[in-house]
Amino acid sequence: MAKKNLYIIITNSFQNDFIGPIDDLLVPKMGDNLKLDYAACQDKWIEYFKGGNREVNEAIINQFNTWIKSNAVSQNIDSPLSYHRILEKYKHRVHINHNETMRLWQGGRLNKFIKDLMNQADQTNRNEFSNIEYQFIHLRDWHDLTNPSERGELDHFGPHCIKGTYGSKFAFPLNESIKEHPEFNTILNSNSISSFDETDLEYVLDTVIKNAGSSKKEVNIGVFGVITNVKVQLIVFELKVIHNYPNVHVCQDFCAAFNKKGQTAGVHDMAAIHAANIVNESKFREIFKIPNGI
Repeated sequence: MAKKNLYIIITNSFQNDFIGPIDDLLVPKMGDNLKLDYAACQDKWIEYFKGGNREVNEAIINQFNTWIKSNAVSQNIDSPLSYHRILEKYKHRVHINHNETMRLWQGGRLNKFIKDLMNQADQTNRNEFSNIEYQFIHLRDWHDLTNPSERGELDHFGPHCIKGTYGSKFAFPLNESIKEHPEFNTILNSNSISSFDETDLEYVLDTVIKNAGSSKKEVNIGVFGVITNVKVQLIVFELKVIHNYPNVHVCQDFCAAFNKKGQTAGVHDMAAIHAANIVNESKFREIFKIPNGI
C-alpha cells in the first residue's frame, strides 16, 4: 500500500451538554413574557443550587423563583415555571457560558467548518489517486450514574453527558456528519477527564497510522472542542508529552471554555507549556488542506 500523508482530526466533547446552541432558549415564545439575561441567571443558579454543599429543598427553589420573577424584564408573568426552558438546559456547570457559546455558533462559522471538513475528507478519501488521507476521532463524554468510579467527576461538575440522553449527543451538524460518513469517523466513549484512560484512543491512533503507512513523526493531528483548559489541554499534554506526537495543531477558534478567562488560560498553557501549535481557523484550514467551501 502506498504511503499517504495522514491528517487525524480529534474533536473533544462536542456535545449538547457542553456546547448546545442556546438561541432557542433566549428567544421568547408565544405567551412567554419571561426574559432573562443568561449570565445573570446562570450565576444565580450556581449560587442557589451549587453553592458549597447546600441541600436543594423547596425553600431554596422558592427563593430562586422569587429572584427570577423580580428580575424579569417583564413583570407580566403567567407562571413562575417558564424559566425551566433555561434551567433544564443549564442545571449543571459543564455548559460553556453565554459569551463562549455565541463565539462558537454566531454567524454559522462552526457549522460551515464542520461541513467543509467532512466534505473534503469524503472527496479526498474516495479519490484513489490522492496521496492524502483523513481520519476523524470524536471523543464523547459518556457517563453512567450507577458507576461508583465516576462519582468523583459527576459530583464535582454535576451530572452531564449521561449515556443515551439528549445532552450526550454530538451537537448538530457533527452528529449528522458522523452518521453520513462512518468510514472515516470513529467515536470513542470517555468517562474521565483523560482521553486515554480506559479508552481505545492509543490503539486507534496506532492502527490508523499503521494502515496509512505513516508514523508519529509524520502525522499531523488537529484538535478542537471543549473544555479548553480542562480536557482539550490535557489531551494535548498526553499527545505531545506522554505519547510523543510532535505535530499537534489546536484550532483555538473552535475551542471553548466555561468562560473567556478559562479559554485564554488554556490556549496560553498549551502553547507555552506543551509547545502545541495554536492556530486560528484560517491557518488550520491551510495546514489540513481544507478549502473554504461555498
